[in-house]
Amino acid sequence: MPEPTPEPTSSQVPRLVVTWLVVTVPLAYGLFQTIRSVIPLFAG
Repeated sequence: MPEPTPEPTSSQVPRLVVTWLVVTVPLAYGLFQTIRSVIPLFAG
């Protein structure tokens, strides 16, 4: 049986937030740019 994952300590929370930002900000920007460039194809 696997051991339960420990709760993040207070020193891990800032690292976790920065890591999520590093991943989600470029992803959101890429999705935004993709959607923006595809709209003219469907708008006619």
